[in-house]
Amino acid sequence: MGAGGFCPFVTQSYRAGDELYVEGDPVHHVWFVKQGTVVLSRRRSDERGDRVRTVRFAGGFIGIEALVSPVYIDTARVASGAVLCQAPIQGFEQWLGPKEMPARTALEASVQAMVADLPPRAAADGSAEQRVAEWLTHESQNTLQLPRRVIADLLGMRPETLSRALASLAARGAIAVTRTDLRIMDEQQLETIVRTG
Repeated sequence: MGAGGFCPFVTQSYRAGDELYVEGDPVHHVWFVKQGTVVLSRRRSDERGDRVRTVRFAGGFIGIEALVSPVYIDTARVASGAVLCQAPIQGFEQWLGPKEMPARTALEASVQAMVADLPPRAAADGSAEQRVAEWLTHESQNTLQLPRRVIADLLGMRPETLSRALASLAARGAIAVTRTDLRIMDEQQLETIVRTG
């Protein structure tokens, strides 16, 4: 329980594709991810639709910008079946306690910095194979299970380019890849590919 003396979170199950909110919507809830994956995306300046900005896994918050912004800065969609704890913004604020508390001030300053950050751009250095190899050496097993279109967007490449790079890495024995699974087989080989191509 927070300083407000109650917990405003209600647990709910979601299916892949469920939309929690759309970029620019007025804030209304905050979510905590208990299980599953939620993808956060932002509109592009051109006609190509949304670009994946980041992914939240179990233990992450969704919509926390509600503390410092009147609107959501991303669109949030469930990527895989998920169990989320949802709280209305008023209940969440009460649960956090008074605004003058030092911990709350620090949290709001961190959230304000996050809201001001520009979406990260995918690294453009190296071949597609090198970029995918570098990403694979730094990501957790959870991230490897994301849909391929999400991975491609995070890396700033087309899904076909990602598929070719994965096939090439698999042919070199660095990874094992199927339609539904991606596993690292030889991390040292991946690191060599990152350095030398």
